[in-house]
Amino acid sequence: MKARSITQPKDTMIESIMQGLSEKLEEAGSQIENLILSGDIASATETLREFTTALEDLAWQSYLTTLFNCKMLLQSLRILGGKKGLRLVSYQEVQITLPSGTKIKIKSPFFVKTAPKKGRKKRGPQNRGNHLLLSLMGFVHKVDQGLAFRAIQLALIAPSFDIASQILKEEGVDLGANKIRRLVSEIGSTSLPDRVDRLLWDESLCPFENQRVLLAMDGGRLRQRKNKRDPIPSGKKQHGFNSDWIEPKLFTIHLLDEEGKIIKDVPPFVDGTTKKLPEFIKLLETYLVRLGIEKASEIILVGDGAPWIWERIPKLLEKTGGSGLKITEVIDWTHAKQNLKKALDSLPKKKAKKADFGHFKELLFEGNISAIVKEVKTIFKMRSSSNIMKKLKSYFVSNETRMQYKNTQDMKLPIGSGVIESAKHPCICFSVFHRDIPLIFMDFILRNIYSGTYPSCCEFEVKISWLFLETRFCRNHAVFESATFVWSMAMFKKQLG
Repeated sequence: MKARSITQPKDTMIESIMQGLSEKLEEAGSQIENLILSGDIASATETLREFTTALEDLAWQSYLTTLFNCKMLLQSLRILGGKKGLRLVSYQEVQITLPSGTKIKIKSPFFVKTAPKKGRKKRGPQNRGNHLLLSLMGFVHKVDQGLAFRAIQLALIAPSFDIASQILKEEGVDLGANKIRRLVSEIGSTSLPDRVDRLLWDESLCPFENQRVLLAMDGGRLRQRKNKRDPIPSGKKQHGFNSDWIEPKLFTIHLLDEEGKIIKDVPPFVDGTTKKLPEFIKLLETYLVRLGIEKASEIILVGDGAPWIWERIPKLLEKTGGSGLKITEVIDWTHAKQNLKKALDSLPKKKAKKADFGHFKELLFEGNISAIVKEVKTIFKMRSSSNIMKKLKSYFVSNETRMQYKNTQDMKLPIGSGVIESAKHPCICFSVFHRDIPLIFMDFILRNIYSGTYPSCCEFEVKISWLFLETRFCRNHAVFESATFVWSMAMFKKQLG
């Protein structure tokens, strides 16, 4: 009986596909033959494309019809829904969008969150419902996952949702601007652990085993538009908005070879969030656990001098990787040089002119922080309470073990954080008003996001500066979260080949 319950849906689906296939194949074959005989190769090719799309839609319709009518599956859904605190209410007719853009109507089992008897509301969505089977299949707002990500990519690249919708319509996919906006909002509002589950669905994936792992992270700044809730001022047509600064945080994970160079055959893991620091830590922890950080041979942690990195991330690595995990901490060489220059510039003008930056930079590269402090104090006769001495003690002395650049290079390890600098710019640029982005940068995005390639730091820094981004406005948190998620998915898909 059990074997019959398994094979029956398969036989039904095959029978349904073959019945529709024979009709469509005969019709398409006749059309293609006539077009070829008349010499219209272009139309014959287009007919073939339409046939393959129709074949894909036919397979999807047969699969969905069989799946949604399977009683055994419904019983499993009831059990799963019970574990999630959901109960089956009814079958609702909904319209879903297939990968080809074709829209079909199906009856989907609709679950709602179980509420206590006291104060229970009437049955219905009430924003508490869930088409559980569609969610398990990866549909996003009743749109196929692959098509949804394609639409979100266009929304992030195109100047507006309307233009993204027009591009899709030219490709034969009818998704309105409001629908794309809802897709962006839903992906952006996905909880961080669920987002990682969507990316790392293969539990057998363990790329860190016996590998040297480079973990780099950084924060940025961008403005977020928040509409004012006051009455519309007289003479104005809109409420207006406030533009508060927010600080997105991102991380990149690369694999290194024995020479300390990035293994380019393995695309990196890139993700981030605009939420608070605890949520960022939780996101990073989920990645580290799912990727098997405890099996890595060594972790190289690279970042700037931000206290939140060095106060929390090493403890997180010890927690997830175990006390035996080898961790090398490095402050980015470029950031260190910049802070040294700022410290020397804080000297009085006459003394600043005599300061030999090249000499102090050599001492910094050798990791001789104590010599820098001693020479500044003796040669320039600076007091301990002076600004430069406070800067040296707070930034350099406290991070002396992380500034051993010569020794780090001798161990064939990276001393810069270019990987995170080149990763944070695309994610933040995707979430700003695209009308303000120069055409040269738009060309850069198009070439990289579609091909799945990863930008190099030097190429990116030439084309757009971080200062440019600080004057722009993010549409909302969901746009940034969608940008990081889609960028992560693009990198991960390339890794799967």
